[in-house]
Amino acid sequence: MKNLLLAAGLFSMLTVSAVAEPLLLTSNFDPAAGPNEYVVTFPPEFGSSQVFMPIVGGSFGMSVDSAAGTASLLSWTQNITPIDIFGMSTGPITISLVPGTDSNGTFNPETREFEVAATFRIDFDDSQLSQVGFVSPVDLVGTEKGRVFGVGSIGTIRMSLDGAGLFAGGTFNYSCKTTATFEYDLTEGQVQPGDVNQDRNLTVTDSIAIIGSLFQNIPVKCPLAREVNDDDTFDLSDAVYLLNYLFLGGPATPGDPVACSS
Repeated sequence: MKNLLLAAGLFSMLTVSAVAEPLLLTSNFDPAAGPNEYVVTFPPEFGSSQVFMPIVGGSFGMSVDSAAGTASLLSWTQNITPIDIFGMSTGPITISLVPGTDSNGTFNPETREFEVAATFRIDFDDSQLSQVGFVSPVDLVGTEKGRVFGVGSIGTIRMSLDGAGLFAGGTFNYSCKTTATFEYDLTEGQVQPGDVNQDRNLTVTDSIAIIGSLFQNIPVKCPLAREVNDDDTFDLSDAVYLLNYLFLGGPATPGDPVACSS
């Protein structure tokens, strides 16, 4: 269920341990941040119909190791609003990782993209649907793909999930897309590179502040945060690097925070 990750309902917040590898990422699915829905396509014997399953809550945990280039899902829970199939209600639906199964994949520290395969389990009320062969629970194998955007205090994770499963003797396909927001857990006095105005976010105003400090000697709240392209030199290329990241999908700024006074 590749896109079973899409969550609707809770405000999504990802806490990142920004110190040691591997990083442990925990987030709630956020309907306000983007699409959070599964699309299930049934086989021809069931009319090739599509069912839309909005995600209304849940959370997931992930471990990414930049040095090893690996990623794995540590936990996964999605709450799906009840849907009707053939006029019969599923009741509340829950999607989770199957206990005891491995969930391993890859992580590219340069593009911050990940790809993780896992086995998910769908639980629902089959008291009515069992009459037509829809029996709970159902296990599905899927591959979760996504990218982490943002290294500041606030960022987003965009994901998609695709896969297939067996239901009532037939094979169905599913897809899911989701966007989650997250926060880094920074200690007092720490700032993420690029957040020169210390507003706990990376925006175009930070690039403007970098340019202003370069050419107009306008003071910034955190001078150390101006170095964002890792070349140990503060110049115009830092502002360009940040703009490229914000608007053109370029590489992210460094993930390790710098120390700044308030």
